[in-house]
Amino acid sequence: MDNLIGALELPPEELQLIDNNIQDSVDNTITPIIKSLIDGIETDEEIAEKTGIKLNIVRKILYKLYDLKIANYKRSKDPETQWFTYSWKFEKDELISKIKKDTEIELSKLNAQLEEEEQNMFFVCPYGHVRVNFDVASDYDYQFLCPACDEELEFQDNAEIIENLKANIAMVENDYDSFIKKVES
Repeated sequence: MDNLIGALELPPEELQLIDNNIQDSVDNTITPIIKSLIDGIETDEEIAEKTGIKLNIVRKILYKLYDLKIANYKRSKDPETQWFTYSWKFEKDELISKIKKDTEIELSKLNAQLEEEEQNMFFVCPYGHVRVNFDVASDYDYQFLCPACDEELEFQDNAEIIENLKANIAMVENDYDSFIKKVES
């Protein structure tokens, strides 16, 4: 569910609008909507009624889920009232696919960072202006001097960074493996 929340990438000002009178987190707003869809509740009005979440908030979240391709809808017109009704469906397979793809991308980035850290020596400005590898630090433009303050660049032991990256990779792989086991069972 955290991947889903992250995927929505709602800026703080939108979070304020969504949570207008609801002081709960966005997670507490999205989760009951998704559970309603999974339980077979189809219309935004029914979801709002079941969850107690304002209809405009339900609709906003449903459209965000639609933009992410993890919810879909069919539109039908009531012959008597001429009003449109939207029937929503949760696309579980699309969500699983999105989580798999996002995890693969994240692991690829983390492994690239790890490789970069393991294969290079790094030098930093004592005042935090720059962090560069040996090739850049020794380059004619740098000459082991910070371009912002002209202080001498210092060697940085990146062993802790490497260990943190390895731990992050292990955590993501573990979470991914757990996710796959749950999905396939």
